[in-house]
Amino acid sequence: MTNRFLEALFARRGGIKFGIGRVAKAFPQIFEKKIPLYHVAGTNGKGTVVYALSHILHSNGLRTGKFVSPHLLDFNERISVNGVDITDGEVAELYKYLESNISDFDSLSFFEITFLMAWKYFEIQGCERVVIEVGLGGRLDATNVIFWPKTDIITSVGFDHMHILGDTLEKIALEKLGIVKKGDVVFIKKSDDKKFDNWLGLEAFNKGASDVITVPGDSSFPGIEIADLNGVLKENIALACAVAKKTETGIKIPSFRDFHVPGRYQRIMENVVVDVAHNLPAIEALVKTLSVKNSLVNFIYGSMRDKDIPSVLNVLGEIGGNIFTVSIDEEIRGAKAEEIVEMAPESLKLKMVSKENDNKTMEAALAESTGSGKLLVVTGSFYTVEKFLRWKNEKNNL
Repeated sequence: MTNRFLEALFARRGGIKFGIGRVAKAFPQIFEKKIPLYHVAGTNGKGTVVYALSHILHSNGLRTGKFVSPHLLDFNERISVNGVDITDGEVAELYKYLESNISDFDSLSFFEITFLMAWKYFEIQGCERVVIEVGLGGRLDATNVIFWPKTDIITSVGFDHMHILGDTLEKIALEKLGIVKKGDVVFIKKSDDKKFDNWLGLEAFNKGASDVITVPGDSSFPGIEIADLNGVLKENIALACAVAKKTETGIKIPSFRDFHVPGRYQRIMENVVVDVAHNLPAIEALVKTLSVKNSLVNFIYGSMRDKDIPSVLNVLGEIGGNIFTVSIDEEIRGAKAEEIVEMAPESLKLKMVSKENDNKTMEAALAESTGSGKLLVVTGSFYTVEKFLRWKNEKNNL
């Protein structure tokens, strides 16, 4: 029975519905309780900050709800309380509840229903804090219906989704700052551009923020015990620690030694790392880490067609090795493996590898990397990482 509800929900995927009018109308029909909220927006780093902040809060005894998107393998990853994912049975019950209580339920998108389901679940579960990741942008995102003062976190501003958010950093920033409402406390991760950071702060105040705090963009935080992660992950964990210390009374920073975020520089085998970096700034940060940690690297790469694929390939090509390309067939925006090969700069053509199907490509990438002692990094999209993980799991179960 549960599968029927997930199938009905997934049938709504495949496109972005702009505007928050539908969810703004639906939210009051299911909303019952104001819960102190952390709202996280940014081009990159949102997921890490959400996971880290949730870890801090529930480690300090606060019952904490977490909402993230997208998921890697299971829908249930999107909604959790104290690190425990929602169950299939709870998904089914919540779907039925929303369907019965929202007057215009049929007009809602996959993401809108998922967010509403999460909020209701957090209320039912008696959450004392909620940490929510913005889906896309901020101003028009379905999560932007919260109407009471909250804490906002802007993790970064970079070029991604320009066809939706704008073609300048200022335009993109204004979309992300669209989550700021009157009375909000806003944290901004410091960038290399002090003038731009100051402008962000002024714009946040213009939108009604009661306070704006710029947090240093480094990985240092007093007393933090952290796992062997890449530099950007450490920076975003430190950002979450700084936010928690500023906003909560008597908070203690827990150990992060065994901490990981699914799909973010995650080592799943001795010679295999998966990373959902899906835009140029994230790929650049990934390669910077790899160039320090490793001398020999191969890639499995798949991407959405609307990304700057040639520039990304140039960056991946900087640290040698082959680039094994796979298709993203699950989304209409997904690029075919052969399209990626065609987009590759001439200087990289000899490094591009694409077999007759994705399974054979991934098999070849793993075999070649293992045989040559190279690290294999799977990247380019959540879908690329998901494809590899599913293939690996099926292979292990044979």
